[in-house]
Amino acid sequence: MFTTEPSPPPLGPTATSRPGAVIAASALMWLHFAMALCVPAALAMTLLLRLSDVESGPLESSEAGYFGLVAGLFLLCGAAFFTLVGILAVKLLRGRRWARSTTLVLNGLLILGILLSGSSGGALVAIALEGAIAACLCSPSARRWFSDDRSQDRPCL
Repeated sequence: MFTTEPSPPPLGPTATSRPGAVIAASALMWLHFAMALCVPAALAMTLLLRLSDVESGPLESSEAGYFGLVAGLFLLCGAAFFTLVGILAVKLLRGRRWARSTTLVLNGLLILGILLSGSSGGALVAIALEGAIAACLCSPSARRWFSDDRSQDRPCL
């Protein structure tokens, strides 16, 4: 009596059509963001707590202004990094080729910058994380997915 027509296939890529490597790269980017934001926030809080420490003696106005400016710059850099990583991580999941290219270039620049500045324990973790993101985005399944000519079917987000 009741017949239903089959539903049409979705136009854009679905969560099941995304390769696991792309999902892993996006998750690793969010993890890197969480780690990278903690460092500037901790430095900013340290500087702000120094401003409120009355036992260390009074601060000169120029020193207080300097501490406030540096703390604000740390927080501003963290917010800019959050915005960039957020946009790239979401656009990677949407299959945007420019997001993949931008992420790979930024990963290379970050690794190069870390290597040129000297390495420590935290720097080695960052290099490993950036390398894992690049490896995920350069995997055969991710390359195939980003090179598919399905861009006209993808949502414009």
